[in-house]
Amino acid sequence: MKKLLIAIMAVLALVAMPALVSAAEEGWLGNLDEGLKQGGADSKIVMVDFTATWCSWCTKLKEEVFSTGDFKKVAGEKLVLVAIDADQNRELVDKYKVEGFPTILFLDTDGREITRVVGFKPLAGFLEEIAKLPAASAVKPAVSEEKTEEKK
Repeated sequence: MKKLLIAIMAVLALVAMPALVSAAEEGWLGNLDEGLKQGGADSKIVMVDFTATWCSWCTKLKEEVFSTGDFKKVAGEKLVLVAIDADQNRELVDKYKVEGFPTILFLDTDGREITRVVGFKPLAGFLEEIAKLPAASAVKPAVSEEKTEEKK
């Protein structure tokens, strides 16, 4: 019985491990603060995928959109990718008013929302959403504008 239990646990670990490793391998961060910091350093918009392990549409989005070469190419040029497990990060879910899954937020490097995509979109539609995004430098006011606003 003990050997059977050990065998079952080993199989479960092998099944779960690729899912944990794949997110890191694909260049996704698991921490929003790190993503915002990297977005600022790289002058990129931060894309946050609010997902849940039980969400079948989230899995479909990952398999049919995020894993494609086309998405990876565009994302690598324009975005910092962050994956947030909604069940483990209720504060962020509440802060950004996430009400359904998947929810994808596009944020400036201060964490302000530029736009969002709620629900599944096929690859072509998702790439269109990314194409509509402004350049990262366009979503933040220039330093001189900020100083002018502060003086008023």
